[in-house]
Order: sequence, then C-alpha cells, then structure tokens
Amino acid sequence: MHKYFFKKLVLEIPENLYFPREDSELMAGNIKAEKNSLVLDMGTGSGLQALVALSQGAGVLASDINGEALEACKKNAELNKLEKNLSLRKSNLFEKIPEKFGLILFNPPYVPTGKIKFPDTDAGKRGRKIIDKFLQEMPKHLQKNGKCLMIQSSLNGIKETEKKLEKMKLKFKIIDKEKIFFEELVLFEIAKQ
Repeated sequence: MHKYFFKKLVLEIPENLYFPREDSELMAGNIKAEKNSLVLDMGTGSGLQALVALSQGAGVLASDINGEALEACKKNAELNKLEKNLSLRKSNLFEKIPEKFGLILFNPPYVPTGKIKFPDTDAGKRGRKIIDKFLQEMPKHLQKNGKCLMIQSSLNGIKETEKKLEKMKLKFKIIDKEKIFFEELVLFEIAKQ
C-alpha cells in the first residue's frame, strides 16, 4: 500500500492498482464539477477523479471492471470523508450504466501492446481498443449540456480521435496537454453540438 497526495486529498493505493501519474494529475487538475451534478468516473481505479468531483460537491458514480479498484475507491472516499455522495458499480464500460451524466471522466488504458497483460494500462495493438469502444457509447450517456473529459496519448492517434469525433458530430477541444518522455498527453473536452 502506497500513499498518494493530490492537493488536500490523501489516497491509499494498493500494490496491484494503477498508481496515479501525469495522466491522472492532468485530468484531476482540470475537473470542474458543478455542485449537485451527477458525475461518472469511468475506470475509477483508486478513485482520484471521483474524489476531486466529490470534493466539489457533485454526486459521483465510480465504475470499474475491477472489484478491487471499487473497494480502494470506497476506502479512499471514507479516508477523505467524501463517501456520502458516492455510488460504486462494477461495469465493463457502459455495460451496466444506463444513466446520463453532467460530466463523464475517463482516463482509459491507452498503451499499445500486442497482448493485454495489464488491463488498467494496455489497450491492444494500436492502443485504441478501449477508447474507440468508449467513444461509440459515451454520447448517449451525456445530459443535455453535459461534457466528457478524456485523456489520450500521442502514442495512439490524437488526429484519429479528432476525425472520429468530427464524424460523430461532437464538439471537442484539447483543454490541456503535457509532454512526458516519449509521448504527449492531451485532455479532450467533448460535448454534444
């Protein structure tokens, strides 16, 4: 178990879960959840994004395919006294999530790999397996003026994502970016036209 600090939040990260890095912090630093709005933190991991939204007064549904991640998110919410407006749900992307949200947060697995060994980071040959599936389903889960924040890496085709979003007639802009080692991370803000 490792401790992780982000602003006033303290998280305990189990050994087998993704430890928040530049991608997590890029998103967490850009979350502006409206008070009493409904936020979905998809692929919550240890719950950093969920906790940021909860600390801003939103109600959060944290979902993950990994039950241990949900348990860690719950414990971290309790540790920060933010559990009151948190719901947890085990789901593979939107499989068990019929609701619509004012804000959807997604830091997907995006590392290009031949074989998926680490489901919280690996995303198939081109690193797009999860992103493409998510983008297909996401718009119908946005409320009327809702937004989605999604992290992407230059390793798996930022231009390809932009073309896909244009084709889907979604509004989008890159609201933040960070260069690290051999890649650039970007944060997309996506909304319906």
